[in-house]
Amino acid sequence: MAVWALMCIPVYGIMEDIESEYPHVKFADMEFDNPESHVIRNVPEVRGFMGIPFTMYYKNGKLVKATSSIQSMSQVKTILEKEFVPVTAG
Repeated sequence: MAVWALMCIPVYGIMEDIESEYPHVKFADMEFDNPESHVIRNVPEVRGFMGIPFTMYYKNGKLVKATSSIQSMSQVKTILEKEFVPVTAG
């Protein structure tokens, strides 16, 4: 495991812990040094990020939020509740 990947472990844990609370959200991860990760490294919103991990939140194919550094569960939930309100039948 790359040294930088150790910084991502808390983020992975948060995703695993809250995934069942947000069935309307798809959680995924991508290794930063993976060749396909150019799609996240080259997004204008993250070009200035100096640290890993960074988290990107997409909704309907569009980036709605990007954060750098380790986020607490509370911070992640705040973003999810603001940006990914479930659609309810009315």
